[in-house]
Amino acid sequence: MAEEEKGAPRLTRWQLVAYGQLVVPLAVIGLPVAVYIPPFYSSTLGLDLAAVGLILMLARISDVITDPLIGRLSDRTRTRFGRRRPWVLAGVPVMMASALMLFVPPGEVSNLYLLTWIAAIYLGYTLITIPYGAWGAELSGDYRERNRITGSREMFLLVGLLIAISAPIAGAYWSGAPADEGAAGRAAVGVLGWLTAIMLPVCALIAFSSVPEPKFHETQSIPFRRGLRVAMKNGPFRIVLLSSIFGALAGSINIGVVIFFFEHVAEIGQAGTILIFVLFVAGVLGSPFWVWLGGRIGKHRAIAVAGFASMFVFALVPLVIYMVKPSAPELVLPCLVFINIVQGLALGAAPILGPSIMADVVDLDTIKSGEQRAAFMFAFLGMVRKTFEAMGVGIALPILAWAGFNAQSRENSPEALLALLAMYCLVPLVLWLISIAIILRYPITKERQARLRSALERRIERRSELRRLMAD
Repeated sequence: MAEEEKGAPRLTRWQLVAYGQLVVPLAVIGLPVAVYIPPFYSSTLGLDLAAVGLILMLARISDVITDPLIGRLSDRTRTRFGRRRPWVLAGVPVMMASALMLFVPPGEVSNLYLLTWIAAIYLGYTLITIPYGAWGAELSGDYRERNRITGSREMFLLVGLLIAISAPIAGAYWSGAPADEGAAGRAAVGVLGWLTAIMLPVCALIAFSSVPEPKFHETQSIPFRRGLRVAMKNGPFRIVLLSSIFGALAGSINIGVVIFFFEHVAEIGQAGTILIFVLFVAGVLGSPFWVWLGGRIGKHRAIAVAGFASMFVFALVPLVIYMVKPSAPELVLPCLVFINIVQGLALGAAPILGPSIMADVVDLDTIKSGEQRAAFMFAFLGMVRKTFEAMGVGIALPILAWAGFNAQSRENSPEALLALLAMYCLVPLVLWLISIAIILRYPITKERQARLRSALERRIERRSELRRLMAD
């Protein structure tokens, strides 16, 4: 995109790198919280599987309070360091401490211990990610430039996810842990806590020193309840919200049981880690394409294209389990690798283009509400997503326990394994398809977004002129 297209400043390549790289330590610990915590605290540390699912749900629901609170406070913060950086800085020590306590627990653990530190790590996430997302949304008002910003963040996110998958393998190898401990052994996951504690302050320092916060234009402040009503009358936001609900529920159910599926249904053991690694490598390779396609055909349409491609191959998983595995078990891993490559190539679309879409939605909200409140809008969306993510894992794990699945046993019944397959593949498929159908109704095109920005900039200019006249 040419700068003169909207007069919007383009970030330099270094600024894109400096902004995006902050997400690496968040990804290093973020994926393991969803993937490794259920098997680590149930299979390795011996807590009840249903109790672990309930604890993860309860801790996640705490974000219903903290997300909008931090978002609103961030929007109203005024310091010489900016609105967003002070909150990110506050989240760094919280994340460091909780990552170590959660992934490097000292000795025996209890349900209360898990609840305390999983809630703490979610609080740290909120303190960092809500202002961080709003910061990125405010760096540019241009339709395509926003794709570059979120694309940079997503590519670094995938790099962090690759580290999250590789680090447990390296940790187990260097510590000499026995092979039967698997990907959720103490040595394997412990390295993740230390990596987060070391990387997070370094990455935060790079972002703080290299990426500016845009100039804040004073706007009116509206009461919380009125602001909530304005947000819910925002049609494009409602579409994003509803699509996110189904997507979050699907992703949570799928991720919460993925390690169990690899070990007990696919029976590929630690090779399951290879599949996750392949998924994220393909994600890194495919990300630039979605930045380009989102600018060409529209962000919501590009998300739908990626979603349909991913779901088409994911629907082959039951065929692999029930047709390929009984006759040629050695082909199960290659088949799953193929599925993960295609899914991985499509993986970056929603994480890149979704936040870019939200930045456009925030423009519309600013016009309707009269207040610059990007953090609140991201927080409200995040709160809803996290609630349904909590419901997903809180539903999936108790259902598995009810079906008789035992994570510590190698002799589960066919009914228990069918329930596990359903939680990994069948239920998420239906939910993801609903999410894609909803996002196709999103109405803000590139042309409409350009009109929104022009209207918003004219309003800001009028208010600035009025304040100058009043000052004179």
